[in-house]
Amino acid sequence: MRVGFFFSGGASSLKAAYQSELHGEKYHIVFALTDKPQASGIKFCQEVGLPVIVLDYKKFCQERNLNYRNLKDRFFYFEEVLERIADFKADIIGLSGFMLIVTEPLLSVYKNRIFNIHPFRLDILSGPQVERLDVGNLMPEEVEKLVKMNKLQRKYKGEDAVYDGMISGEPYAQSTLHIATALFDEGPIIVMSKKIYFDQQWVKRCLKMRNFRPLRTKADAIQEQMKWECDGPAFIKGLELAAEGRIVVKNGTVFLDGTPLPYKGFQLED
Repeated sequence: MRVGFFFSGGASSLKAAYQSELHGEKYHIVFALTDKPQASGIKFCQEVGLPVIVLDYKKFCQERNLNYRNLKDRFFYFEEVLERIADFKADIIGLSGFMLIVTEPLLSVYKNRIFNIHPFRLDILSGPQVERLDVGNLMPEEVEKLVKMNKLQRKYKGEDAVYDGMISGEPYAQSTLHIATALFDEGPIIVMSKKIYFDQQWVKRCLKMRNFRPLRTKADAIQEQMKWECDGPAFIKGLELAAEGRIVVKNGTVFLDGTPLPYKGFQLED
């Protein structure tokens, strides 16, 4: 299976997947692409001889008089991306800390074949009348009904998910490998990592004293730890399952060996 990776920073999941014993056996990473010319992950690609495409997103927009914040204008960037990566004939695109929300035409060309890693649980939902609902063990069609009835969405999305989860009283963090879709952080879940537990007694003391700085520092440290202990292993497992032809995505449900997985996908052991 041929894999390409997009990244904006250190590309930790790319590194983990490249250094895995499964690289060259189950899958082969054939290229990398970054939207930031200063991304530190470029050095790793150069060191291992991995072709890396540097396509500066802001510069691309400036040269074409596009609004880099406008998702509709982003179409032209990903049109160029598709041209740049066409010759590599990748089967899967992995997003390793790629900070641009992907849009058309990339989403259609690689439908159900763009894997994104998120540093927290995406099986917890919330809505106007529901503060927290853990739906990980339910089947996707059951969750879909609950979402429509209660106007639910995933509670811990975005860059601050670890911090948000920690101060909200969640007992642990997990990385979630999911399919990237047009809806930000809402695609079907493929794999969830092992758990990294919070010291909630300490968190509560900090919150009671309104001492937020150590909480932010701790969340950042945990997220860095998760890059290697959670993000990488979850990504590698997802690539392994895809390479073996064991997973298929149909109508928002991930099937493993022909059997539908629960909403939380495949669980790695702690």
